[in-house]
Amino acid sequence: MNCLTCLQPLPEGHYIQHHSSCLETLFGSSTLNIELAADRRALTQSLPSFASGYSIAGVQMKCHLTINDGGLNLADVGGTFILKPSPERYPFAAENEHASMVLMRNLGFDVPPCSLLSLGDGHKVFVIRRFDRTTDGKKIHQEDAMQALGASNLRSENKYTAASYQVVLELAIKHGGLPSGLELFRRLVFSYLIGNDDHHMKNIAFVKQPFRLAPVYDVLASSLFSNSPLSSTMALSFLTHGEPEYLQQMGNGFYSGGDFVQLAEAAGLDAPVARETILNLVAKIKAEAPKTVQTSLMPPDMKDHYLDLVKRRARFVELLDLG
Repeated sequence: MNCLTCLQPLPEGHYIQHHSSCLETLFGSSTLNIELAADRRALTQSLPSFASGYSIAGVQMKCHLTINDGGLNLADVGGTFILKPSPERYPFAAENEHASMVLMRNLGFDVPPCSLLSLGDGHKVFVIRRFDRTTDGKKIHQEDAMQALGASNLRSENKYTAASYQVVLELAIKHGGLPSGLELFRRLVFSYLIGNDDHHMKNIAFVKQPFRLAPVYDVLASSLFSNSPLSSTMALSFLTHGEPEYLQQMGNGFYSGGDFVQLAEAAGLDAPVARETILNLVAKIKAEAPKTVQTSLMPPDMKDHYLDLVKRRARFVELLDLG
């Protein structure tokens, strides 16, 4: 059996589904009562009435989670954790998101402590510590890309249309310097490689004082739940004006590494650095994804589709030049 937090093997005869050290890192205690509900139905019926979310086509429920009286409690507001059960339409979304976040952490990305929790019937839910709260619940000021750019949030589709990745990268570079821009660029390449086609403006955030890119959140291989799983588009357009060259000229629906280099240059990043970043990330994900995905709690067919998608996209991302 593997730990539901780190996905590494548990000691033989270990009757708890987490390493004690993993529970300590996530919740600050290894003796916390982490029981939530007997099954998914009981959990969803006990969720706060406003609980909602938009991670997958606007249907993923989420709610706050607090620690009180030595246990976990669902809450309307003020939680230091976010809990997400898998939507009925998208089974194993929680396992998918957890595997994606563990993979990102294994590749060196800034990922908040997160885990799967098991309900009484074995159903798994995803829980993650909020990066915009201190351990005692105080707010840490942050803005998503829409807020930082002053874009209107009145229409849900604006998070996909209000700006391009070029504009968001330019924002990161302007206020956080080249390191922030390069880190965001690296996240965009990763999202494409795993099929995270919902990397929209509200899924990119910045922490102020000092200005920096916020930790990773809301990342999963969402294209595996799409009606068109072979679709290779991303949530935002790459460039402010026009499409990148490979996508435009080849007409096969895939972005190449050269398209990402073109995006980097347009936003003000150095092309050789962008190329090196791409190749390093592709090499690392090709080595790490099979290990992480195979130890995950996703069902076998989802594991296979996940790895096939990464392999297919990596071939295109390794194409750094049209010639």
